[in-house]
Amino acid sequence: MDDLVLLHAFPLDARMWDVPGAITPDLRGHGEPDLDVLALQVVEELDARGLDSVLLGGCSMGGYVAMAVLRRAPERVKGLVFADTKHTADAPEAAENRHAMAERVEREGVGWIPDAMLPNLLGPNASDEAKNLVRTMILAQRPEDVAWWQRAMAARLDSTDVLEKAYVPSLVLVGDQDKITPPDVAAKLAVTLRHSTSERVEGAGHLMPVEQPEEFRARLERWRTQVGI
Repeated sequence: MDDLVLLHAFPLDARMWDVPGAITPDLRGHGEPDLDVLALQVVEELDARGLDSVLLGGCSMGGYVAMAVLRRAPERVKGLVFADTKHTADAPEAAENRHAMAERVEREGVGWIPDAMLPNLLGPNASDEAKNLVRTMILAQRPEDVAWWQRAMAARLDSTDVLEKAYVPSLVLVGDQDKITPPDVAAKLAVTLRHSTSERVEGAGHLMPVEQPEEFRARLERWRTQVGI
């Protein structure tokens, strides 16, 4: 899978992916909060590895970054995999909540985040292993990165126009217990894409690839075989 690039969710890092052979960069912001900064990092990673085009995937924030890559360099993307994400911009209230979280993290650090976010990030049947991994990843993040990510996501563009022009096969996966981007949101994303396959994963929440890594790998591999990518 040396042509597969997977981008991590907020507020995690590349350890969320259990997909042998995949390229899983850690996304780190700098300067003005803008997801295009992260998209440029991904493109530079492809350049460094000599990869002309890849199958590009992302979970949650990683999906937003994948859309930003598609906006910046559509010729580098031969297929898309979206897990528990959406293509629309934040509503004003959601953007305000992101800015409020960024300010709190700058004041207090990240120690409070796991207890605040885990109930929404993971489904009710998530294993202790998944809970511990997510908690460990969150607590390892730098406050400045968490704040930057939130502000960049608050400022992100609607990607409807970009996805409608994407003439590549796409896989949309969503946990049926996802509280943040529920199945109806994933369905709208799938409809926006021209060549999409959409599937629900039973018993999973917003971090489906973390909760059910074997199921994620199996569905990805089956879809790749079906579409020949």
